[in-house]
Amino acid sequence: MTAMALSFVGLMLIGVPIVFVLGCSILAYLLFTGQSHLLIVLPQRMFAGIDQFTLLAIPLFVMAGSIMDVGGLTRRLLDFSNGLVGRFRGGVSLTAIWASFMFGGLSGSAAADAAALGSVLIPDMRRQGYDVDYAAALIACCSIMAPLIPPSLAMVIYGALSGTSIARLLIGGIMPAVLLAVFYTFYAIWIARRRGYPKLPPMGLAAVIRAALAATPVLLLPIIIIVGIRGGIFTATEAAAVAAVYALCIAGIYYRAAGYTHLKRAMLDTALISSAIYVLIAIANIAAFVFALERIPQMVVSGLFSISHEPWIVLIMTNFVLLMLGMVLDLVGVLILTVPALVGLGKALGMDPVHLGVMVVFNALLGFVHPPVGLCLFIVAGIAKRPMEQIALQTLPFIAIGILVLLILTFVPGVVLFLPNLIIG
Repeated sequence: MTAMALSFVGLMLIGVPIVFVLGCSILAYLLFTGQSHLLIVLPQRMFAGIDQFTLLAIPLFVMAGSIMDVGGLTRRLLDFSNGLVGRFRGGVSLTAIWASFMFGGLSGSAAADAAALGSVLIPDMRRQGYDVDYAAALIACCSIMAPLIPPSLAMVIYGALSGTSIARLLIGGIMPAVLLAVFYTFYAIWIARRRGYPKLPPMGLAAVIRAALAATPVLLLPIIIIVGIRGGIFTATEAAAVAAVYALCIAGIYYRAAGYTHLKRAMLDTALISSAIYVLIAIANIAAFVFALERIPQMVVSGLFSISHEPWIVLIMTNFVLLMLGMVLDLVGVLILTVPALVGLGKALGMDPVHLGVMVVFNALLGFVHPPVGLCLFIVAGIAKRPMEQIALQTLPFIAIGILVLLILTFVPGVVLFLPNLIIG
């Protein structure tokens, strides 16, 4: 394992993409341990990793989000959010929070959320006198709600890697996202009053109704997914196909906002994103195979329990390790490295697999908004044309709120399990 660890660290330090880091590290492990005969097994393990019916949900969910995105439906969500919360102090910041929450039901991607809403709202907040670094930090931190709400690619990937019910994972992320949005709202109101940020002109009732009607077809997508799964009409994978067809009908026929050029771009984005995810999952299956050979999951569980047998201490240590990994790896990288060990840890602690999955995904998502990886920070820094370091300082209160929500959902399982138990049983 020394060769694998040294290869991993060395390649990470020179900036090699995570998929090649893992692949080369595994190759070094097999060669230096004299197990080169196992190389013939690797293609089989890679194919077995992606030959799963549930993974068909990934390109279909990506397609649904891409079609909605290129169809220019972001403005309808923003108008609806303005109608609901724009009249309050700091109305644009509240619009950013709740528009991000609703946009998550379309894209399932934090990066897409940050790019789509940031390009519209950051210039608007600048014009209204908001601190640009604060505005960019707000957009970046709100974007982590997107992968918690159906359709969530992060939940699909975790479910595929761990064998956990994807349907229950998709629904289990909703309440933590709501809790995060509520806490962000309180903080944004406090900041707006302290700094004297303006209100938006109140929209009349008729305008609010028009905005709601215009946004309703967009907002129905996550509801269709949940109701369809709950009613036994379709599985989580079939729900992804329904979502893609629905997005095509809404963007192309109802709104008439997606022509041939838009669809071509959406299909290209779907192919690029999905193929990258599939390669990562294939490599993850090889990593899981090597970890099983070396009994890494059992060693991690034994190591944690050797420090303390108290479940709450073990959970705090687990979250701390995940937060540290999130500082240097992206979401998929964290999941690839930790899921085999975490599944064993969850069984040892008697945790519900869905509770464990949502906790792990939420923790990993915080890596999107703190350096040095901080993908969403890079996105909003480019939009705002501000140094990422300045924006990162403004994210600290939001990250603290995120850690508070993480602790709540870690030690209060009902926050995660209430909706899955209510809807699916």
